[in-house]
Amino acid sequence: MDIIGKNFQVQFGETRAILTFQSETTLSFSIKEIEGKAVETSETVQVKLTELRPRLYLVTWKEKNGNTVSQVQDYELGVVYSNWTTPDGELKSLKGTLSKV
Repeated sequence: MDIIGKNFQVQFGETRAILTFQSETTLSFSIKEIEGKAVETSETVQVKLTELRPRLYLVTWKEKNGNTVSQVQDYELGVVYSNWTTPDGELKSLKGTLSKV
Protein backbone atom coordinates (compact mmCIF):
# COMPACT_ATOMS: atom_id res chain seq x y z
CA MET A 1 0.00 0.00 0.00
CA ASP A 2 1.62 3.19 -1.17
CA ILE A 3 -0.09 5.38 1.46
CA ILE A 4 1.78 3.94 4.47
CA GLY A 5 4.20 6.41 6.06
CA LYS A 6 3.11 9.38 3.93
CA ASN A 7 1.25 12.54 4.98
CA PHE A 8 -2.04 13.52 3.37
CA GLN A 9 -4.21 16.58 3.91
CA VAL A 10 -7.98 16.21 4.06
CA GLN A 11 -10.06 19.34 3.73
CA PHE A 12 -13.79 19.73 4.29
CA GLY A 13 -14.49 23.38 3.48
CA GLU A 14 -12.72 25.38 6.19
CA THR A 15 -11.88 22.28 8.25
CA ARG A 16 -8.48 20.69 7.63
CA ALA A 17 -6.48 17.75 9.01
CA ILE A 18 -3.29 15.84 8.25
CA LEU A 19 -3.48 12.03 8.10
CA THR A 20 -0.53 9.65 8.38
CA PHE A 21 -0.96 5.89 8.15
CA GLN A 22 1.73 4.47 10.43
CA SER A 23 0.82 0.95 9.27
CA GLU A 24 -2.14 -0.93 7.79
CA THR A 25 -3.71 -0.89 11.27
CA THR A 26 -2.63 2.47 12.75
CA LEU A 27 -3.56 6.02 11.68
CA SER A 28 -2.36 9.28 13.22
CA PHE A 29 -4.32 12.43 12.49
CA SER A 30 -3.80 16.04 13.43
CA ILE A 31 -6.67 18.50 13.08
CA LYS A 32 -5.22 21.86 12.02
CA GLU A 33 -8.29 23.98 11.39
CA ILE A 34 -11.99 23.82 12.27
CA GLU A 35 -14.37 26.21 10.47
CA GLY A 36 -11.44 28.48 9.61
CA LYS A 37 -10.04 28.67 13.16
CA ALA A 38 -6.57 27.24 13.88
CA VAL A 39 -6.52 24.29 16.29
CA GLU A 40 -4.04 21.58 17.17
CA THR A 41 -5.66 18.28 18.09
CA SER A 42 -3.88 14.99 17.46
CA GLU A 43 -4.76 11.35 17.99
CA THR A 44 -3.52 7.92 16.96
CA VAL A 45 -6.21 5.29 16.35
CA GLN A 46 -6.48 1.67 15.33
CA VAL A 47 -8.08 1.34 11.89
CA LYS A 48 -9.61 -1.23 9.60
CA LEU A 49 -8.19 -0.47 6.14
CA THR A 50 -9.88 -2.16 3.17
CA GLU A 51 -8.59 -1.66 -0.38
CA LEU A 52 -11.59 -1.43 -2.73
CA ARG A 53 -9.43 -0.94 -5.82
CA PRO A 54 -5.92 0.42 -6.31
CA ARG A 55 -5.69 3.79 -4.46
CA LEU A 56 -9.30 3.58 -3.16
CA TYR A 57 -9.79 2.60 0.50
CA LEU A 58 -12.54 2.20 3.04
CA VAL A 59 -11.11 3.25 6.42
CA THR A 60 -12.94 2.88 9.74
CA TRP A 61 -11.97 3.76 13.31
CA LYS A 62 -13.24 4.86 16.72
CA GLU A 63 -11.94 8.05 18.36
CA LYS A 64 -11.28 8.74 22.06
CA ASN A 65 -14.30 11.05 22.17
CA GLY A 66 -16.56 8.16 21.09
CA ASN A 67 -17.03 9.13 17.43
CA THR A 68 -17.14 6.15 15.08
CA VAL A 69 -15.74 7.15 11.68
CA SER A 70 -16.00 5.57 8.21
CA GLN A 71 -14.26 7.18 5.25
CA VAL A 72 -13.90 6.32 1.59
CA GLN A 73 -10.52 7.78 0.62
CA ASP A 74 -9.82 8.01 -3.12
CA TYR A 75 -6.13 8.82 -3.60
CA GLU A 76 -6.45 8.66 -7.39
CA LEU A 77 -9.20 11.29 -7.66
CA GLY A 78 -8.27 13.25 -4.51
CA VAL A 79 -11.69 12.87 -2.87
CA VAL A 80 -12.72 11.75 0.62
CA TYR A 81 -16.22 10.89 1.84
CA SER A 82 -16.53 10.91 5.62
CA ASN A 83 -19.40 9.57 7.71
CA TRP A 84 -19.33 9.46 11.48
CA THR A 85 -21.63 8.79 14.36
CA THR A 86 -21.29 10.87 17.53
CA PRO A 87 -21.57 9.27 20.99
CA ASP A 88 -25.20 10.48 21.22
CA GLY A 89 -26.09 8.75 17.92
CA GLU A 90 -26.10 11.70 15.51
CA LEU A 91 -24.94 10.76 11.98
CA LYS A 92 -22.85 13.32 10.09
CA SER A 93 -21.52 13.23 6.51
CA LEU A 94 -19.07 15.36 4.53
CA LYS A 95 -17.31 15.27 1.17
CA GLY A 96 -13.86 16.80 0.89
CA THR A 97 -10.52 16.82 -0.85
CA LEU A 98 -7.49 14.61 -0.25
CA SER A 99 -3.93 15.52 -1.26
CA LYS A 100 -0.37 14.47 -0.48
CA VAL A 101 1.67 16.96 1.57
